[in-house]
Amino acid sequence: MIQFTCPTCDKQLRAPVAAAGKTGKCNGCSTPVKVPRAKEKATTPYPAAVSKTQPKQTSPKPLHESPGQQTTSSNKPPAPKRPAGKANPQQEIFALIASELDGKVPRSPMNIPYQFTMLLVALVMLLMPLLYCCLIGVACYGMYWYFTEILPVAMENLPRGRAAIFAILLYSAPVVAGCMMILFMVKPVFFSLVMPKDTRQRSLQRASEPALFELVDRICDATRSPRPKRIDINNDVNASASLRRGFMSLLGKDLVLTIGAPLVAGMNTRQLAGILGHEFGHFAQGAGMKSTYLIRTVNFWFARVVYQRDQLDEMLDNAIAESDFRISLLLMFGKLFVMLSRGILWCFMMVAHAISCMMSRQMEYDADRYEAYIAGSDYFEVTSKRLTDLIAGQEAMYETVVSALQKQAMLNDLPGITADCAKRVTAKDRKRIEAAGEAGTGSFFSTHPSDDKRIKAAKKHKAEGLFQLEVPARNLFKNFDAVCTGVSADFYRNQLGVMVDPSKLMRVEEVESALGSTA
Repeated sequence: MIQFTCPTCDKQLRAPVAAAGKTGKCNGCSTPVKVPRAKEKATTPYPAAVSKTQPKQTSPKPLHESPGQQTTSSNKPPAPKRPAGKANPQQEIFALIASELDGKVPRSPMNIPYQFTMLLVALVMLLMPLLYCCLIGVACYGMYWYFTEILPVAMENLPRGRAAIFAILLYSAPVVAGCMMILFMVKPVFFSLVMPKDTRQRSLQRASEPALFELVDRICDATRSPRPKRIDINNDVNASASLRRGFMSLLGKDLVLTIGAPLVAGMNTRQLAGILGHEFGHFAQGAGMKSTYLIRTVNFWFARVVYQRDQLDEMLDNAIAESDFRISLLLMFGKLFVMLSRGILWCFMMVAHAISCMMSRQMEYDADRYEAYIAGSDYFEVTSKRLTDLIAGQEAMYETVVSALQKQAMLNDLPGITADCAKRVTAKDRKRIEAAGEAGTGSFFSTHPSDDKRIKAAKKHKAEGLFQLEVPARNLFKNFDAVCTGVSADFYRNQLGVMVDPSKLMRVEEVESALGSTA
């Protein structure tokens, strides 16, 4: 490969040797650029990435080389010396990302049938609410049939005396039960959905974090997935891909990527790139991700119908408790039918949940394939174990937060605390978390396959990995400490409802020092 620099925008470019002397367009500024011949190879102001043909390094690749350190590979000359002056880590890692991540994840031969299956499952899920409406229609027709066919005949043969009172109560019971069942089945259709609580979302800007956005763009190109409209960051040990505006984004590519700051604090760039590759694998699934959104919406609606109680339920319970025993019997009979209808809907909900979990597991396997090709099949296991350590570290972080709150203090680097606690995770802690994860993956209602199955599936791809740069992921940010402070303030606001000035947050060492001085 010939490496050279665009004379217009200084973007680092690469071209095969066979293209020497030919003219092409720069993919940064679209300016026509002539590819120099090997002996004329243009120098680049940034260190060149390690060739994929070289043996894998077991230690992280240094972001800055020592003055006497040179590349010993015979495939390419030593990196040119930088001019004297202050180093710019952001420019260096920007160039390294551009030179490392230039391939594409191969398409899966099962891609089209897979997406067709996702659409089919989504259509089946959409039929579930239609069945619900049909159940309401059957109940309404049953009431109509009782009023027109049964009740007139029963009233004509009404007995006399006190027996008439009991007969009227008996004939009224189906009317009360039917009306109550229809009312309780219809109310979720017209009542508004329960909106999630207001949470603060911290979004990153391309101008502020160019290296991170360059990595995201390169992974999107490699996975053939649409680029996110927004990148958010929070305090979760997780990353996620979602529709930015929910239902309004179903017909477009309006997506949002959410990155957990503890991942950045506790991982290197190769591990983080693999996780982002997994999430962009979901982006690339397109129809599958949108089908999943519809399915989860239907599942939430069914769960709300079955479990949610409101003022109408309280009024019914109060009426049963405070009314005359004869009226209470009628209302209890009606409540029995309400419970029966909810039992039927519970069956619908469980079927819908099982179908959605089955699809979710397949989507995870498919997204893992993208991660394997981005970071390497063998590296998939390394990332999985690191993620387990960070989960254990976050548990310890929560304990630290509670301890600090008891001392009337709030901490300013929760992602860093999580990463530090992850370094002290024992084998016993790791086994406990892995066992808890395995326990939730052995049924029809598990959303993710077990880690062992996922690792074995990833190794089958035998992918070397398009991106092998191993430097601290925090180097992708210009000022990661400031990001962690903002994320910590958001955590206290979202989880505890406490509005806190970020400048008032304290480091763990300061809290311990203050406590020691007062002892």
